[in-house]
Amino acid sequence: MTEKNKTYQLTYLLSPILEQKGIEEISQKIKKWIIEKGGSLSEKENLSPGFKKNLAYPIKKYHQAFYLNFNFLLASKMVKQFNNQLNLEKDILRHFIITKQKIKSKPIQKTMNYKIVDRIEPLVDEKSSPVKKQKVEKVEIEELDKKLEEILNQ
Repeated sequence: MTEKNKTYQLTYLLSPILEQKGIEEISQKIKKWIIEKGGSLSEKENLSPGFKKNLAYPIKKYHQAFYLNFNFLLASKMVKQFNNQLNLEKDILRHFIITKQKIKSKPIQKTMNYKIVDRIEPLVDEKSSPVKKQKVEKVEIEELDKKLEEILNQ
């Protein structure tokens, strides 16, 4: 039974005392090992040489390191061997391999158009509802003021 290759991302820190040639040699060695084990490099491969980064805390007595990462495809049973191979490299200060998950897009929800109204009235179906719609009498503000004064004067 053949196992399907998964997409992984490798991020690793290299010793700051390496020259550009040494960085490229290690990167080519890693890529060669992936291809030998039946993996492949991602099409969106970033071939930048990496950049020096200040570390938050010293790693193996270094305060700076070259920061590199790339994506690759590899069978999941080979990842453990790949990890062990990376542990044997003395110029790799730290590394980690993560599984890249495919992002599932959520369906776009339709936006609801709401109508702004002055007042809210219950929707009643006149045919099916036994309750009849009551007519609301509109009272002017002056009449309300008169009634309010009468109540307060009592």
